[in-house]
Amino acid sequence: PPSNGPFAPPVSMRADLPSRGKRAWTSGAPPISCRTRSYGALPLLLCLLSGPAASNRITRALGYNPSSRIPYPGSRVPYPGSQGMVRSVRKTWGGRTENVRLAKLFAKLAPDPEIKKEMLTSEDLVPIEPVSDKSSYMRARLRAKLCSLREIVAFQKIPDGLDDVIDRMRSHIVPKGTRIFQQGDQGARMYIIESGSIEILKQQDNDSGEVRVGSYQPGECVGHLSLLDSLPRAASAIATKNCTLWSLDRETLREFMSRGFEQDSEEPESCILPREVFVISDSTGESAVSAVRKTILQFQHCDAWDMCNIMTYRFVKTTKELQHIVGQAQRTDAIIVFTIVDPHIKKLLEEEAAKQNVELVDLYGPLIKSFEKSFGSKISGTPGRKQPVNEDYMELMDCIEYTRKMDDGANPAEWAEADLIVIGPSRAGKTPLSFYLSLRGFKVANYPIVPEETPPTELLEYPDKVVALTIDPERLAYIREQRMKQFGRETSRYANIDEIRAEINYIERFYRQNPGWFVVDTTNSGVEETAAVIYEYLDRKSGGALKPHQTRGII
Repeated sequence: PPSNGPFAPPVSMRADLPSRGKRAWTSGAPPISCRTRSYGALPLLLCLLSGPAASNRITRALGYNPSSRIPYPGSRVPYPGSQGMVRSVRKTWGGRTENVRLAKLFAKLAPDPEIKKEMLTSEDLVPIEPVSDKSSYMRARLRAKLCSLREIVAFQKIPDGLDDVIDRMRSHIVPKGTRIFQQGDQGARMYIIESGSIEILKQQDNDSGEVRVGSYQPGECVGHLSLLDSLPRAASAIATKNCTLWSLDRETLREFMSRGFEQDSEEPESCILPREVFVISDSTGESAVSAVRKTILQFQHCDAWDMCNIMTYRFVKTTKELQHIVGQAQRTDAIIVFTIVDPHIKKLLEEEAAKQNVELVDLYGPLIKSFEKSFGSKISGTPGRKQPVNEDYMELMDCIEYTRKMDDGANPAEWAEADLIVIGPSRAGKTPLSFYLSLRGFKVANYPIVPEETPPTELLEYPDKVVALTIDPERLAYIREQRMKQFGRETSRYANIDEIRAEINYIERFYRQNPGWFVVDTTNSGVEETAAVIYEYLDRKSGGALKPHQTRGII
C-alpha cells in the first residue's frame, strides 16, 4: 500500500499489517471503503487482500456501505469467535448473489491476536455525527441521566466533573434496523437515547435464534453495564425506530472514574439519594418536585443532598406512557411520587404499579379525599386548571413589572412604592431574589453596593424596607470566577479574592452604620431559603406567628 496520501493506512497500523497483505491492488484505484479510517482496520485490510471489486462486495455483506459510509440497516456484523463468523452471508447485488465465507476471510486477515484487536464490530459501524456544541437544554438532560445511573457512583459523587464528560459525548443518527451492538462483543460505548427506541435481543443457547428480552425508550441508557464489568455484551441491541443517540466511550468513562477529583475539605460532601425518585404528573409537576425536595432536606444525617436522582415526568396522559415509566421504575428500583388528578389515569397508574410491584406515593390523594368528605362534593379531575384573570392576578403582574423596572438600581425616585429594597454586592443574588419575591406579590427594588460609590439618597429614606445581603468572600470569588469564564476571561479584579475581601469589609461597615436594615447572609442558602428568612422577619414585624397572613402570588 502507499506510505502516504489519502489512501495510506493510519500510521499506527502500518507496522502491524501481515506480510501476506502487502500486495498491490489488482486494478484501478482503491475502493471508497479504503479511504475511510473511522471504522477501524478491516475495510483497509479487505482492500489490500482482495482488490476493489471483491472488497466492495465483502464490505457490503458485512453491513458497510462504501458510498455513504453508513452501515446497511439490519446488517449483521460478525466478530471474531462468534457464530456469525462461520456462516455464509448472502446478499444480492445487481441480480447476482455473492457468497462470502467469513471464517476463511477472518483466518486470512487476523492470524495474529494483535491484529484481531483491530477487527470491526457492530459498534464500529454505528454512524457518528461531527463534533458540535450541545445546547444548554441537551446538556442538562444528559447530566440528569448520567447522575441517575446508580451503577456509576462517580457520576453522583462528583457531579461538578460531568461537564468534561458531556463535552466528549458524541451524537449518532441511527437508521431503523441498525444493529447497535452485538452479543459477545466487547462493549465500546454506552448510549443515552434522545429519540427513537431500541430493542434488546438475546441469542438462545440451543442456537434457535434471538429472542426479545426488553426495550429502551427516549431518556433511558443502554450498554453501560458492559463498560463497568469488562465482560462481553450479554445481549444485542437493534434500533426499532430511527434513533438519535448520545454515546460515551469506554476510555472516557474509565478516565473519569479513575480521576478521583479532590473535594474541597471545607465543602460538605454531597449525599446521593439511595434510590431514584420518579415524579409523575398530568400537569407541570412543579408542586410535587418542590414537596419531594423539601421532604428530602428533612433528613439531617446528611449535610448536603444531591438531588440528581429526582426524575420528573410531566403531562403523562396515556396508558403507554404510564407502562413505560412504571417499567423503568421497576428496573431501577425507583419510588414513584405522583400528583395525578384525572381519576382514570390515576387508576391505571395504581394498577400498573401493583402489577410490577413498584412503590407508589399519592401526594395529594389523602388531602383530596378529606376535602371531598368535608365539602360534600367531588373534584373536577381536570389537571392544570387555568389561573383566573382577576384583580389579584393583575396586581401580581404589576408587582412583576415594577420589579423589572427597578432592577439593578434603576429609577430610585420610584422606590417609595416598593415593599422591599434589596441591596448587596454584585453576584450576591439580589436579582433572582427580587423576582422570586415579586412572584409572591411583593414590589421589589434592588441596588448593588459598590465601594466608593455614593448610593442614592432614597436608600436612606426607607430603612424599614431595606434587606441587606452579605456573603462569604471565598464563595463570592467562586461565583464571580464562574461568571468571568462565561465571558472567556480567566483573571480580573472583579473576581480577585483580595479585592473581594476589601469590598465585603467596606459593605459590612456600611451596613453597621444603618442598624435599621435587616441583614441576611446568603453564603449557604438559595433563593427559597433566603426568601423564607425574609418572610419570618416580616411576620415578626407584623405580629408574629399568631397573626394569619393572606396568601399572595401565584399558587
